[in-house]
Order: sequence, then structure tokens, then C-alpha cells
Amino acid sequence: MKKALVALLVSGMMSSAFAGVVIKEGFEDVGSLQGKGWVAENKSSPVGATGWFQGSVGFNGQGAAEGSDDRSYVAANYNNTTDGGTINNWLYTPEFSTLIGATVSFWLNADEAATYDDNIAFGFVDAAGAMIDLMPSISVGSGWTQYFAYIGPTAGSARFAFQYTGDYASANYVGIDSLVVDVPEPSSIMILAAGAMGLVAARRRKRA
Repeated sequence: MKKALVALLVSGMMSSAFAGVVIKEGFEDVGSLQGKGWVAENKSSPVGATGWFQGSVGFNGQGAAEGSDDRSYVAANYNNTTDGGTINNWLYTPEFSTLIGATVSFWLNADEAATYDDNIAFGFVDAAGAMIDLMPSISVGSGWTQYFAYIGPTAGSARFAFQYTGDYASANYVGIDSLVVDVPEPSSIMILAAGAMGLVAARRRKRA
């Protein structure tokens, strides 16, 4: 019975661990991101004519990863810098608590032209913008692909960051879609923890 109760408790904690969606962004209106707490910062050298912008219709013949609007994704391209320059374009989510961890899911896609190579690094930064955990940049393939990132319990809050990198000559066009940030629900965990303590207390009283 004890093992069954412990297994049930662990199962309940796992099923509730990622039930709290704190950020869900489909990028239907990229112009509204700043008002929602997103931050876009183009640090390219030199800075070009574009930053992060609304996606174009018919991306690789697919449009957006999800949603009915082909343009509902956020995009960046080689014009983030100028001829001979280096791309270093950042996009940050709104802040969210990391006191009990968080999981982030999102979709990436790059132009299918074989002669170009679009690269994105992603990871977590603290509220001041200092790196907590940033993965090395990856070469984004053509066709929407879903990625996941996880941060364990960390004091304070964080943002999830994307860094579009590369050279003007080799970069082309990249898109991000359907980002979701899930965090554990503190109330569920507290209820389960209280239940666990109650079970222990009841067991001790029975033995007494």
C-alpha cells in the first residue's frame, strides 16, 4: 500500500508539473510583441535595415507552422546586417518565474535554398540579460521542426532568448513559430506535498 501511495504521488506530481502555460505566442501580430513584454535587440555589426518582422506568405511552400494565417510567425533575414557584416540579432520572451523550473517549446524553419546557412542559438537569460544557459548555435533546416528547452529550479525569473547569427553572405531567412512556456503549478505541488505529509503522519499514528 505504501509503495502504491508513493507511486501515485509521484505520478500526480509529474502530470501536474507542466500544466501551467505562462506564455503562448503564435506570432499572429509581431508588431504587438513589445506591448506584451517581448524585447527585440539587433546587435549586428553593422546594423542593417531589418530586425524581427512579420513572416512572409508561402514560406518554403508551407507558411506558418501552426494557425490559419500563413504569415503568423516571426522572421529575420540577411538584411539584419549589411554586405560584409555579421548578424547578431536577439529576441527575448517576457520574463517568467523559474523558481520551480520551466519548459519551453517552439518551432524553427529556414529557407530551403541549399546555398545558404541560417543559424540560431537559444537558451535562458536572467532578468538583467546575463546568460544562464545558452545552447550553441544550430544550423536550422528547411521545414518546420519543433524544439524543447528546460531549465531546472532557479531563484528569480528569466527570459528565453533567440540569437540569429551568421554572415551577410551566407545567411538568408529564418522563422520562429508557436512558442509555449510551461511552468509547474505551485498550488498543485503544495497540495500534493501536503498530501504526502498527511500520509506520513497517518502512517506514524497507526504505528504508535
